[in-house]
Amino acid sequence: MKTHFVLSMGTSILGNYRRVSKGETPSVSFPTLLHTQSKFGKGAFPTPGILCEDYPEIRDVLLSEAVKGAEQTTIEYVTKEKNLDLADGHYHIIATDTSDCLFCAALLGHEVLKDGDLDFYVPPGLGNADNDRFRNRGLPNLLAALAEILDHVEAEGDEAIIIPTGGYKIMVPYLTIASILYKQPAYYIFEGSRSLIQLPAPPLGIDTAEFRTVIVLLDNVIGLRLEDAIPYYQALPPGFQRLVYADENGLLQYTAFGLRLKRMYRRETGISPFMLRASDNSLMPFLGAHRDAFSRMARLGETVWTGDKAPKMADHARHHHTNLFAYTELIMLPILRDRPDFLSPEELFLLLGMVYLHDCGHSFSSFPVKGQTAIPLLPTEIRNFHNILGFIRLRSPEFSNTLKRQGLHIDPETLNNIAWLSVYHRKKMPLLAGECRAPGGYCFGPLAEKDDLIQSGRKIKGERLALVLSLFRIIDGMDKQVGRAGDAVEISMKAEAILADLPHLWDRVGRMQQVMSAKGMKTAGKIVETVLDAIVKAYGLQEQTGANSQDISGKTVPTCCGCLENGCSFQLRSPKPFDEKPLFTELEFALEKKKLGHRLFPAWEYLASRAQLFFEALQPAYYYSDLLLGMPRVFHCLENGKRRITINYPANDDLPGAREKVSGAWNEIQNWVAENLPPEAGERHILNASLDDPENIVSGILKEYCSDKNSEVAEILDKAAGISVQFQYMARPVGCMQTKDKTND
Repeated sequence: MKTHFVLSMGTSILGNYRRVSKGETPSVSFPTLLHTQSKFGKGAFPTPGILCEDYPEIRDVLLSEAVKGAEQTTIEYVTKEKNLDLADGHYHIIATDTSDCLFCAALLGHEVLKDGDLDFYVPPGLGNADNDRFRNRGLPNLLAALAEILDHVEAEGDEAIIIPTGGYKIMVPYLTIASILYKQPAYYIFEGSRSLIQLPAPPLGIDTAEFRTVIVLLDNVIGLRLEDAIPYYQALPPGFQRLVYADENGLLQYTAFGLRLKRMYRRETGISPFMLRASDNSLMPFLGAHRDAFSRMARLGETVWTGDKAPKMADHARHHHTNLFAYTELIMLPILRDRPDFLSPEELFLLLGMVYLHDCGHSFSSFPVKGQTAIPLLPTEIRNFHNILGFIRLRSPEFSNTLKRQGLHIDPETLNNIAWLSVYHRKKMPLLAGECRAPGGYCFGPLAEKDDLIQSGRKIKGERLALVLSLFRIIDGMDKQVGRAGDAVEISMKAEAILADLPHLWDRVGRMQQVMSAKGMKTAGKIVETVLDAIVKAYGLQEQTGANSQDISGKTVPTCCGCLENGCSFQLRSPKPFDEKPLFTELEFALEKKKLGHRLFPAWEYLASRAQLFFEALQPAYYYSDLLLGMPRVFHCLENGKRRITINYPANDDLPGAREKVSGAWNEIQNWVAENLPPEAGERHILNASLDDPENIVSGILKEYCSDKNSEVAEILDKAAGISVQFQYMARPVGCMQTKDKTND
């Protein structure tokens, strides 16, 4: 990679000579170039001798340390700081079209840099600063020269160092703008100083909102004569008018910086925040040789979420997974800074791959079974099965072929490995003991006992997979705060949309009830209502974030950090073995027992209509909980060789009125249910649901780490990595289920 020095040329050499020679000035006499071509190169550029008749006599003084110019000093300081040889750089010297500046530029290029790898630029019109030509032609051509240089640097994958030390002061902001737009650093030495100041390019970008309002007008004037483009051109703000110029044929074209800004706009609006968050996350350097592979994977963007069946629960691509990349940085950066080998590059690659793809099963609405018709799923079930559906999807040849048709390629080994890890991200899945059995003959035993995975030629043992997965469960569980389902307006409008849709959903239920009231269907209808009642009660308990959380009746509960401190009688608890059975097969079995198998499909449609109504009506209660917590703050502390990670959730006070709007919609939904659903309807269970409180939500997040049913994550992080995690709400620790059990006893 080559280093390009881009510098504006001043006349400090002549000023220093005047000081050293006590007022004498060399006789620099040469007409300004006034060329129409901006780039001259080293061969065509005049030598100092041509510019100054006294040059042979004063050469030694001009090249002395006392007369050295600020540009040369800056170059020398930068090359020393970056451990470069002066001859290693490619130098781009931008001079104004004045005799003094041309002389100094020639001296620097020919005498100091020894006609090395350099180019000279004299932007047309950039001469004396006291005329309109300087403003109207010179400064735009200066920007064009900068764009020409930096576009080439960017295309070659090289680095640039911008030195705005010399020249007219008006040139400094232009070079600084170039530094910002091309994200290249600038270095500066103040006059009379020998202290080098680095000006890192600040993280500023194009105003996409402003650009969006004019891009169509801009594109439309390109290729037109100004007189033909007047209605559009005059509608452009003056700053945007400067992005176009009339070429030699009188046709409007983008300036070089105009093209740069347009490309930036296209990138920022054409690449989603999710894709940028994935590909530019700060853990990328730790991936080593796997960095490019993950960048290629990130090109999937949101395409993997097309067909997401759970947008009413959480917007996975735009919000949830974007948040998770940030939380992965909060958890992993301090660990990897202290211990770069904590995870191998292959293990970190799989962790980030899980962050990206673990929820992709939400795009299925049925459970595929080889050799059989796919089993349909209710919306209430997709969450239960989404980890297994994602496992099936990532490992299927059809998914690989889909990626290839889109010009993307992720090797099957990587997809298989991410699938195997992702299937365990639900807290019910066994890491150390237990078993999950699913339709289609799928059986998942403890992850820690799994055979080695081979990622990029490196074996990863089961216990290491369990560590990676435990870290991911902490990260995944953290995302229960504002922004998960959208901003306040989006969330409240989702709630209002559900309220407006309930009568239509109930009409569908009514039509299906008429079908079920037909002769021979009433028994099937009663079976459906029994299944629905079980769904409603189980779903309400399972989904409500604060359900089953601690209730200590006012007693003070000591905090348990990883079930290791404050007297907690910790015992490892693994999830019990379980079968994951689709309700379609259970309904089919119940109907077969009553010899009503031929009524299966109308019965299923009736059940689906009831479940859809319940599922949608309950969602605003979760929207409300999404508004209660602010973004978590994460702190790491090392004590006696152990790492404690504290995850503190503040209250969300940034959305005045948002909770009231959502809770208002929720109250309207409960009123609608009370007024329109008959007393025997199972969906009336919604009337028993209450809006959550923030401390209960944090207690629910804690359960991903340690609970009375599953404490495997706490066990693995402690034993394998010496890590304990404490969860706080407003800097106050919340107690875990182990402490609850002990206190209640």
